[in-house]
Amino acid sequence: MAETARLSSLFEPGFVAEERVLIDAMGRAPTPGVGADPVPVKIHDARELQLAAETGGAFSEAGFFAEHSFVVLDHRSDFRDWDADPKDTVDAGLTSTYFPEIESIIRERLLPGRRLEIPPVANLLRRGPDTPNPFYGTVVHQDYGLSADDYEENVSAYGTDAAAQAWRDQYDRDEVAGFLVINFWRTVHMDGPLRHLPLAVCDPYSVAPDDVVSTGLLNFTPTGRPSNQLGLRHNPDQRWYYYPGMTTREVLAFKNFQCFKDDARPTLRTCFHSAFEERGAPAHAAPRQSCEYRVGVFFLK
Repeated sequence: MAETARLSSLFEPGFVAEERVLIDAMGRAPTPGVGADPVPVKIHDARELQLAAETGGAFSEAGFFAEHSFVVLDHRSDFRDWDADPKDTVDAGLTSTYFPEIESIIRERLLPGRRLEIPPVANLLRRGPDTPNPFYGTVVHQDYGLSADDYEENVSAYGTDAAAQAWRDQYDRDEVAGFLVINFWRTVHMDGPLRHLPLAVCDPYSVAPDDVVSTGLLNFTPTGRPSNQLGLRHNPDQRWYYYPGMTTREVLAFKNFQCFKDDARPTLRTCFHSAFEERGAPAHAAPRQSCEYRVGVFFLK
């Protein structure tokens, strides 16, 4: 079953960019190739897709994640301090409670049997009213680009050159085969199922290479440097999904970034995503309270 929703910042069919498209995050200038109005897009029920896989034979969360680059998981966390200040030097249980839970999910449920190195993550990104990020990501985007150089540039833009070099030194080790960032997205502090601005993800294997557009955000990063991201040219063959009615006992895992050293050319394996207005949602649905926990994973040979 699919519903038609309107997604923002999709590039028009036929648009070709000769160089990276820089987007003014403040909205003070139009983006070349992007129309003024959101684009109607079919968004499919991912629960139906996952249920069909579960009832169709030898289902595994790892297999579904590998096939689509996203999967929803049952997970009731023991972590409670979702609103801890990420700048606080006192660990509010993030690395001692939530990270071990997520590391276990990665090793046992998403990437079992792989040799992995997973550095602890000491902050998460909260969104919703009365949070540092009251606005939601209602534009279609992918956060990091395709290559190791793209990712390194983003680390530098959002952090420091030293942090970017430290990541590159880890990645360039002979024992490292590739790198993956998994976004663990969930609702928090909500009494009922989410009906306000759920998250839609696009199956990357439905995206034609020519529909991927190199982009970057201006006036957005702490350093003032443009970010390195990807935009998407609209194509009706692209398959968009969402999980209706997500609860706080679930977490959506999707690929934010992935690259391998033996790739002949950078290949999209990660999910474009965007919040959207769900058709038929109650007018006074509880505002979405959500968090993202992005975890980097080194694949070892």
